[in-house]
Order: sequence, then C-alpha cells, then structure tokens
Amino acid sequence: MIRTSLMFAVATMPCMVALADSISLGSAADATLIQEPTGEYALGAAYNVYAGRIGDNGGATIRRGLMRFNFSAIPAGSTITSVTLRLYMSQTQSGSQSVGLHRCSLAWTEGTAFAFGGAGTNAGIGDSTWNYQVYPTVSWPTPGGAFAATASATKAVSAVGFYSWSSTAALVADVQSWVNNPASNHGWVLKGNEAASTTVKRFESREAAANQPLLVVNYLPPSNRPADLNSSGTVDGADLAILLSQWGAGASSPADLTDDGVVNGGDLAVLLGDWG
Repeated sequence: MIRTSLMFAVATMPCMVALADSISLGSAADATLIQEPTGEYALGAAYNVYAGRIGDNGGATIRRGLMRFNFSAIPAGSTITSVTLRLYMSQTQSGSQSVGLHRCSLAWTEGTAFAFGGAGTNAGIGDSTWNYQVYPTVSWPTPGGAFAATASATKAVSAVGFYSWSSTAALVADVQSWVNNPASNHGWVLKGNEAASTTVKRFESREAAANQPLLVVNYLPPSNRPADLNSSGTVDGADLAILLSQWGAGASSPADLTDDGVVNGGDLAVLLGDWG
C-alpha cells in the first residue's frame, strides 16, 4: 500500500520550489577616501561618494568610495541567492569607466565631515580618511583602505543615471558571509579607474534627499526548508529516509510538511520539490 501511494504521489506531484524572500536595503554608512598629500580630508556626511581619479588641475589624486549595509533583518541561517546594488551617478566626466565593488576587509566609520564637491574637508574625530580607518586613532595598514584585489562585481558607467551591479557569485558570497558573521561586515570599496586622470564618478550617498544606494537581496529563510529534516543544509536521501520511516505518522511528526495531520504523498511532494 505504501509503495502504491508513493508511486501515485510522485506521478501526480506538482512542481514545487522553496519560496525565497526579498529585502531592499538602503546603505547604513558611506564615505569617501580622499588621497591628499597635505592633510586628512573626509566626506563622511556628504551627499555623495566618489570613485576614480580627479583631473590634473586638482592634483590627479584618487577617490575611493566606502559603502556598508545592515543585514540584521535577514534571519540567521538564511541562504543568500542573489544580490544587486543600484546606485545613482549624478556627475560624470571622461566617458565610460568601470567601477568595481571590492570587499573591504577592515572596519571603518562614516564620520560627520561635510562638504560639497570631491575635495572634501578637514577630517574630524571618527571620520575615515585615506590614511585612517578611524581618524585620528586607527590607521589603515596601507593608505587607501584595505580591500580584496579582485572586484566582487564591476559595472561600466557613462551618462548620469541609475546603474545596477548585477548579482555575481562573489557578491552572493560576500553577503552570505556577512549574514553568517555580522562582525565581519565592513562593506565594499567602490574603486574606479585609477590609471588615468579625470575619470572620477560621483554617486549619491544615503544622505542625499533622493536616489540613495539600494541593495536588493534575495534569500531563502531557514523556515522555507522544512524538508531538511536532519538539518544538514541539504534536502537529500537522508531526509527522504526519515520521511519514509515516519510514513502514516500523525501531526506530531516533523515529516508532516503540509500540516495536514498525516505523513503521506503530499509531504513527499514537498520534500522532492525542495530536493537539493
């Protein structure tokens, strides 16, 4: 009888997949690292962040953006499936340039320095600068920040407007690690074309009145994988064996995935739909 029921359940099983959730996050902190040989300058509270190299008249120095998001609203144990960052570029020069998101490896703080324009202003206590993670007490090991050499995602930006850094395996891995270990979340460094002058790009920050950074994260909450009966992180043959061993059991069984009061073909369909 069980064998007949199993064959019927598989043959009539609807296409079922675990349901993913999506969350849209504004940046929790953003700033610009300003390379200037004459002092420490910052833009922690400014309306913009910059990435690239400024023109020769300004000294052809480098700007690097910093951006961090808070993932506390994503349930612990969730599986990240995709990550997309949308930024609004409000000022540009020198045509199309590539801007990369590099995973930052050390903590930094936004600070309160405010100015219009990419030259910045004198850093105050708590600002992040070219030489300091936290001015004036904690220095970067190497001036210009600490970040992965390889970008997690890149995007060519040209005219003023919105741009999206589409999901990559590296972006997903970044966010997954930050959800798993929030203390390691130091965000990304926005790195533009630094090989040539007059390549700097200006993006709106979280302080801007509109068009702030937006990170869209799709994830699979732990509660959406009830078929992982042995909590191994994968729905596989071991979970199928558990379900079959409880075939016909009542509502108290964790294998009653449909909550209909009995472990039967409907629960098998859920498990097979969530396989893997």
